[in-house]
Parts: sequence; C-alpha cells; structure tokens
Amino acid sequence: MILNSYKDIQPNLLFNNAGFVMTGHFADTTLAAQAGCMECNAGAPVRLTHHFLNQLLDRKQKGAVFFTSSPAGMMPTPLTVMYGSTKAFLTEFASSIAPEVRPDGIDVLVVHPSPVDTEFYSGNKHNIDAMKFFQKTASPPTAVAKCFFQSAGYFVVHDQGYFSFVSRLATKLVDTSFMATLFTRTASMAGDFKRSKRIRGTNNAN
Repeated sequence: MILNSYKDIQPNLLFNNAGFVMTGHFADTTLAAQAGCMECNAGAPVRLTHHFLNQLLDRKQKGAVFFTSSPAGMMPTPLTVMYGSTKAFLTEFASSIAPEVRPDGIDVLVVHPSPVDTEFYSGNKHNIDAMKFFQKTASPPTAVAKCFFQSAGYFVVHDQGYFSFVSRLATKLVDTSFMATLFTRTASMAGDFKRSKRIRGTNNAN
C-alpha cells in the first residue's frame, strides 16, 4: 500500500481537505469520473485517517484529525450528486470516529464551510447559477483554517459562515423526507436543470 512509504512521517495534525465537484446529470457522467470523485472526496480521507490515526495511537500521542465537509451534505444535490453524497459521508464518518479516539487525547473536527475562494469553482462545467453565486460570496481559505484551530476540542461538527447556518436552519424546519420530495418535484423546473441537458450515448460509458 502506498501509505507505507510515509511510515516515517509522523504528524500530530491531519487535515483531510482535498475535494472537487463535478456538475451534470449523474447517469451522463462516466462511472470512472464518478469513482474518481468519490475516491478523492471520501475514499482518500478514510485511508489517510486510518493510517495516521493508528500512528498516533501507537505512539500514545495527542493530536487532531480535521475534515472539510460541506453544507451540501445536508440536502439533496441534483447536478452535483457525488459531491453532496461524499460530503454527507465525511460528516458521518468524522462524527462516528470522534467518540472512539477522544479518550486517547485525539480530537476530531469536521467543518461545514460556507463558500471558499479556491479553484473549486473550476468544476462548474455546466455554468450552474448557484455555484456562480457561491463564488461571488466566497470567503478566503484563511477563514476555514481559523475555524479549525478555534473549534478543535470544543466541537465535533461545526458550521462556518452564512450558507452553513442557513442550511442547518433549513434542516431544523424541514425534515429529510419532505426535502427530498420537494427537490424531486421541483428541481426540473430550475434554470440550471434545464440548461444541463442530457447527452445520451457519448458520456455514459462505464
């Protein structure tokens, strides 16, 4: 396994931050591309966390494991299906391992940042208006870094910025079942959905 080549690297802080988004209909994007997004956003953090968490436990040292999730994981995300799904996984994963390692002096924190000004938006291949809006309201990456260090040891899941707050409020007012039904009935009427027309026979290869 490639992680064995990093056995001499012994950090006390691990930041699972890498991730990207693909836009368009799930069925019209190649399975290889979807699997690559899943591996980057969810698979790699699992592998890295398992490797370096075991190092900390073996050395009996304190430390912290950080995850950059997204408020997109709190709701259905048509046209960015794999992104929202992997972020929901990250939040659940981090929330579940946190109780296991807290007695060993290891903090786990997953942050749901509001839009951040990075190269993330280069994934907006279908010119989705919502993503363009988020890009215009994005905060610098330092805002997320500051949130990590200020929140570690106090929170396991922490919402940062306006969009995370609004998303969290929406989940308090509307349950998951109703939200899923609402998105299913209304998403096809949105301009983004109409512009992201299906292209059959060219992009749906396995």
